[in-house]
Amino acid sequence: MNLLGIIFTLIAVIGSFMFGGGHPLVLVQISEYMVLIGGFVGILIASSSPSVRKGSFGVILGITKPNFFNKKVYLELLVVIYRLSTKVRKDGILSLEAIIDEPQSSPILSDAELFLKQKEAKDILIDALRNIVTGIEIEKLDDMLDENIESIEHEIAAPAKLIGKLAESMPGMGIVAAVMGVILTMGSLGGSIVLIGEHIAEALVGTFLGLLLCYGVFGPMSTYAEYKNEDLIQYLKSLKTGIIYIAKGDAPIIVMEAVRENISPSYRPEFEEAEKAVKEKKNG
Repeated sequence: MNLLGIIFTLIAVIGSFMFGGGHPLVLVQISEYMVLIGGFVGILIASSSPSVRKGSFGVILGITKPNFFNKKVYLELLVVIYRLSTKVRKDGILSLEAIIDEPQSSPILSDAELFLKQKEAKDILIDALRNIVTGIEIEKLDDMLDENIESIEHEIAAPAKLIGKLAESMPGMGIVAAVMGVILTMGSLGGSIVLIGEHIAEALVGTFLGLLLCYGVFGPMSTYAEYKNEDLIQYLKSLKTGIIYIAKGDAPIIVMEAVRENISPSYRPEFEEAEKAVKEKKNG
């Protein structure tokens, strides 16, 4: 759906150009594309580490993928938290060791497919359960979880920020392409008026493409990635709430409700939905 937004923007811009009497082939100026796309890739390589570079290409390709987080994902999280809390209340803290050793073989996590897809969430949960088993103080566990989530937030934010900065550089690269076209135009003075017109068109296409790539293509990619990152961090914070309440030894229903209240309203399941999901898992 997000990719369709970019496609719609491109169609609207090019369509309006054609509606005004312009010929679309005029916009196909290979030298201008070489300056802009080549400049984008070159700046990306020059200004990023290998991990950020890999993440940046993930941001670009991510525009084709829907946001992972929705009510169903959070509903599964509530069920996982409830079942973990129930196990601790019933079998004690040490019963968590089996989950720590083989999380995907655990009855609690084996059918939590959406949760297991989130590597960051799975790693945070297993590390936290390991610390709970060793008897860590609640305050220290809270601080450790905050630091872990903060480090993840910093890591995933870098690629989106870089793409945003590169998007802002596109109008500048468009000016570079335009100046190049002006230089070619000046070199053609005294020649055919048709050739001079072609060089002027090339120069203006460079400026046009720079603005279009900035505001219509790479800018939206960066913004979309930032929104997805925010959703991931919010998910991890909801998970953290459940972990802390489990460590405190609260009743499962209280733990689940504490997590539910921490969920963003747009993704938050109703209490009745969460209760029904928990009961279905029990019966299953």
